[in-house]
Amino acid sequence: MTDKAWRSVSVTTISNCFKSGGFSMSQEEASEKPLEPDMSLEAHWNKLQNTEVQFEDYVTCDEGLATTGTLTDAEIIDIVNQDINEDNNDENDVDHTDPADFEPLISNKEARAAINTLRSFIERCDDIEDRVFSSLFELEKIIDKKSANCLNQKKITDFF
Repeated sequence: MTDKAWRSVSVTTISNCFKSGGFSMSQEEASEKPLEPDMSLEAHWNKLQNTEVQFEDYVTCDEGLATTGTLTDAEIIDIVNQDINEDNNDENDVDHTDPADFEPLISNKEARAAINTLRSFIERCDDIEDRVFSSLFELEKIIDKKSANCLNQKKITDFF
């Protein structure tokens, strides 16, 4: 449990703790000496200022460039017919799998219970590496995300 709580701490939380403890430097203290301007940047800026290109010319330079192609009626018909033929071929494919080969679906609640059981076991063991707790935390995040995706907001009409 402690491991999960520590891994849930964000960078912002740690930063704010240092600031409230007086460990942060103000902007004036942080920049003691002024930064020197980059000479190559100044040279590039001078080059840009001396160009004869107008803004409108720059913005519309690729206006006539073809970005999509146009299809003829015959090409559209061929594409539609190919899609229909592929759909028919997919229906003719028979999947000969045995229903006994399917694994039972595990609910989010069952997965969370399994993680908690593993965590309880590992916490009682000696000499467990930190990466094991990291892996459990990552698995728990996946379950949390999957649980959040399965939630559906109720409509007001559901209550009447």
